[in-house]
Amino acid sequence: MKLLLCEDEDKMRELLKRFLENEGYSVVEASDGEEALEKFYEEKLDLAILDWMMPKMNGLEVAQAMKRERNIKILMLTAKNMPEDEVEALVAGVDDYLAKPFHAQVLLVRVAKLLGVIKQDIKQPLVFVPNEKRVLLHDQELELTKREYDMLYYLYQNQGQALTREQILLSVWGLDHENDERTVDSFIRMLRDKLGKEFIQTVYGTGYRFELPKK
Repeated sequence: MKLLLCEDEDKMRELLKRFLENEGYSVVEASDGEEALEKFYEEKLDLAILDWMMPKMNGLEVAQAMKRERNIKILMLTAKNMPEDEVEALVAGVDDYLAKPFHAQVLLVRVAKLLGVIKQDIKQPLVFVPNEKRVLLHDQELELTKREYDMLYYLYQNQGQALTREQILLSVWGLDHENDERTVDSFIRMLRDKLGKEFIQTVYGTGYRFELPKK
């Protein structure tokens, strides 16, 4: 099935695309409302995932334009999380509404339900609870120090990218850190001991890359 994913934040869009593709969906991307409508007219789509607050046209305007054309299923993603916002979106014809921040697994279940393909095995192996700085691996909580969590979350947010040790040091320890690159290697070893070796790959000559295992 083919989905339209419209999100103006590049990192968020890439992360969501990976989650969806890992579930077997084909994903068409757009970074603003006008591009979303262009893709809607060009592609045969089964569902549209729209961010509400986007450049050029907001998600609600895009949803209304799509619904006037045909009854495509629409899931709205937004940081607008007041009850009146949800009511406004649903009255406008949006089929489902998900406020940020959200768990990837919740998004996947909502998408599958809208498409009528809900199944029991929709599950990401790694689930972050950013507000509580917790991580679940196969539904079991990982015992991580604050620094381990910060490093893992940074890798996860940049999954698929080869990150240098210096990038990791600056992002996790800050500009005034006094550590050397061996510190990163030590923390990677500790994370691999807790996660397993399949999540964090060594990129020789560069550093490390995080990848969710393919199903």
